[in-house]
Amino acid sequence: MIKRVLVLLLLAAMLGGAVYVVGFGDPFGANPAVKQADTAAPPVNPAAIQRIEYNPDSYNRVAEDGKLELLVNDAGHIRVRDKQGDFVWQSDPDTSLEPDLKGLWKSNADSPFLLDYVDASKQSTGLTFTTSNLNDAKTKTTVERTEGGAELTFDLQTVGIRFKTIVKLRNGYLEVSIPSDSIVESGGKEIVAIWPFPFFGAVQKQAVQKDGYMLVPLEMGALIPMKEEHQLLNRVSAKIFGSDRAIPGQPGTYTIFPAFGMKKDDHSFLAVIEQGEYTSTVQATPSGLYTSFHWIAPQFEYRNPFFRQTSKLGAGYKTVEKTRSTEDRRIRYYFQSGDKADYAGMAADYRNYLMETQGMTKIAADGKGLPLYLTLYGGAQEKGLFSPSFVPATTFDQAGTILKGLHEAGVGPINVLYNGWAKGGDRNVMPDVPPAERDLGGDKALASFVREAKAKGDRVYLQADYTSSRLNDSFVPSRDSLKDINGKVLSGKANGETQYVNPASVALRLFEENVGKYESLGIDGMYFEGFGSVYSNFRPSDPSTRAESAANYQKLLKLAKERLGSTGAAEGNSYIIGGLDFIQHLPIGPGYDLVATKAVPFLPIAIHGLVDYSGEWGNLRESGKEQLLRSIEFGAVPHYLLTYEDPAELRKTPGNFIYSSRYEEWEDTLAAEYKQWNETLGFVRSAFITGHRELAAGVRETRYDNGVSVVVNYNDTVYTVGGVTVEPFDFAVIRKEG
Repeated sequence: MIKRVLVLLLLAAMLGGAVYVVGFGDPFGANPAVKQADTAAPPVNPAAIQRIEYNPDSYNRVAEDGKLELLVNDAGHIRVRDKQGDFVWQSDPDTSLEPDLKGLWKSNADSPFLLDYVDASKQSTGLTFTTSNLNDAKTKTTVERTEGGAELTFDLQTVGIRFKTIVKLRNGYLEVSIPSDSIVESGGKEIVAIWPFPFFGAVQKQAVQKDGYMLVPLEMGALIPMKEEHQLLNRVSAKIFGSDRAIPGQPGTYTIFPAFGMKKDDHSFLAVIEQGEYTSTVQATPSGLYTSFHWIAPQFEYRNPFFRQTSKLGAGYKTVEKTRSTEDRRIRYYFQSGDKADYAGMAADYRNYLMETQGMTKIAADGKGLPLYLTLYGGAQEKGLFSPSFVPATTFDQAGTILKGLHEAGVGPINVLYNGWAKGGDRNVMPDVPPAERDLGGDKALASFVREAKAKGDRVYLQADYTSSRLNDSFVPSRDSLKDINGKVLSGKANGETQYVNPASVALRLFEENVGKYESLGIDGMYFEGFGSVYSNFRPSDPSTRAESAANYQKLLKLAKERLGSTGAAEGNSYIIGGLDFIQHLPIGPGYDLVATKAVPFLPIAIHGLVDYSGEWGNLRESGKEQLLRSIEFGAVPHYLLTYEDPAELRKTPGNFIYSSRYEEWEDTLAAEYKQWNETLGFVRSAFITGHRELAAGVRETRYDNGVSVVVNYNDTVYTVGGVTVEPFDFAVIRKEG
């Protein structure tokens, strides 16, 4: 009996491609089958459809510009010739180089797409994922030339699914798009995901002569080296912008920009997902896993797998959404060659993309020096026997004293980010709006502090988090709170009270109601927390996709800038970065992924000169001098968190994360570090980073477009080369002569 079942499963795999059941991990792994009732549909008879044999050499040029040449063959594969580097990138790797590659993965590598789908008509065997490709689905490809490229129609005849992929050259880059209205599903088959040109640029490990890697969007950027043996042979699955909290069980990664890339010797490309990024995952597969090729591809998701809860006790089953996403999908490919073929060259193209699409411009060189970003912590509540009591850490008068002392020490200009300033202090939950906390001095004292700061040439920003709320007159959970796909209200307990997750539409409404109150205080702007996560909302009265949620955050930031002047936020996710003047806590630390083993400053290189950004607070660094050097290496601005009082007083409040912040204890160290920092990076604040490299083990150089180079030495020995000496755990600034 067991033998018979195995034979039947093998036959199904041969006919329908790779089959895997609904789950939340690697789509080529196995999970227990689950049942899902659906309307039955007429089955497709694969034997009645003839396989189409395509000529792999049938390439025709369909577009050409000054930089690129685009060719398409009759199977729908593409090749792009980079004229500057005289190099051809292709979606059909030469599988003859791997004679042992046969069967499923041979046909996957030979296919211009991979398609994940479910067969909702099969009720008795359970709902399963199937991955299909050009050959096993007996796909009929139609190629039609269009202006600047071609329109490819893929008709998966044995599956009953059809879709189009449009390839075009646009002003020096390749555009690949999948129009949503071109997708046709039939026979109970429902698309879960499409991988367009999954093996585009695929490289065999032994084909790399000098240097090669895949760039993945983990934190600030990370590399999967092609010539190294990995500790763990696994794929990197980078869910763009992390998991959607409204989808229970969805895995996520710390991913804040929708781009990836590949380098082979003197040639590289950068791919930017510009439409459909909120429902996309970057899949990077090293050589040795499935094939001998290194390959990296976007996975466009059209239906979310999720856990359908059927009881309050947690029982349920894994399934997929019935409704397919209607977003169009579009991705750009930029190509680099020569000395620009590395992650710095890729970042330069991403910078140009941000300037084009988000209107970002170069920071104006005002000659005032490098600003100090200073978070002042006002205070927070401590639980009491009958009612909470407020614990002040920095009153508004004390904040004025801190600014005065820092200016006398030669620090400035100063951008103040005031946290825990509103009634109740730091509660990380709405309403963080006036009135200001009475024990800090109230509205009058806050307005007075703002005026004094402006007179010194400083700026004052107030912190707010509009992504969560507690019950109040403006927020009614039954009407406003976010609901997940199971209809559950998302909430949690913190500081003894229930906090609810705000949909982005509610965050926008609440800010619109309160922006006038902020305006009356005369502040220079706001900095927002919580925008680093973007969720769907399944509340029937106010449904929204992740893309719609991101659009509401963008509207909120635009309103804040129009009414108040400036805006900032934490982390710097790409969907809000164009609306920011500064970024707090940009991830500039080391990476810890076992496959993407090398962290690189892709994002800092891309945005330096466009927006200020900081790393960890200088007085709360985990590794002291090393983190300071990383901030210098990556072009970050100085940022500290101070209190006037001893932070030990906050140990029973939400401010218990602060362990060393007293102004009197940090004034001298801060002033000395700021002076050193300003002398180093004050010259390059508005400059673009043009290069980043490792000169020796533990020694790195960052080059700027104004001729300045900064060399950082992380070693405990002196580094000397070409007349340049860098002391242990120190840095040196090299200015171009003339």
